[in-house]
Amino acid sequence: PKGEIIGVVGIGQDITGRKETETKLDLVAKDLTNLIDTANAPIFGIDSNGRVNEWNRKAFEVTEYTKNEVMGKSLVQEYITPEYRTAVQEVLDSALSGKVTANFEFPLFTKTGRRVEVLLNANPRRDASGEIVGVVGVGQDITERIAQEQEYVRLIDTANAPIFGIDISGNVNVWNRMAVEITGYTTVEVMGHNLVMEFI
Repeated sequence: PKGEIIGVVGIGQDITGRKETETKLDLVAKDLTNLIDTANAPIFGIDSNGRVNEWNRKAFEVTEYTKNEVMGKSLVQEYITPEYRTAVQEVLDSALSGKVTANFEFPLFTKTGRRVEVLLNANPRRDASGEIVGVVGVGQDITERIAQEQEYVRLIDTANAPIFGIDISGNVNVWNRMAVEITGYTTVEVMGHNLVMEFI
């Protein structure tokens, strides 16, 4: 009654369940981090200011820039070529406003100056409360695929036989040089026109 300390009262709370949950969440977070880092696709993250905050091993392999070199730097201003900065920035801004962009193609140059064609999917990154705090980008190096497609087009165009193609409506969508030579119709004259109705 006089206000003098005569002992201690302790109030406890059993937090075993909470600790188990935290441990499980920590393991899930570590698994996801490991999955991102070892994924067979370049994955990067940026914050709401466009600064790199995630950069996996494949992103390093494709671009030749290490994680330490890119972290905290502006992705668009420092790693995207000037002629594509506006387009890439629009894709990232779209993701920052909540819209997903899939299959956006653009070139970038590696640290040693090699051109790499990239197919990008950009998704909003959200915090625990659901607020958008950045963007996660998953890329795919399509340089070899594009080179193969260009080689295929070149082979068709330089073939010693007339080659043509049509779409599902019967309209011409391939017309090589030999087809021009034999028929006298230029590629411009036949493209998009119905092969059977107009040329047979």
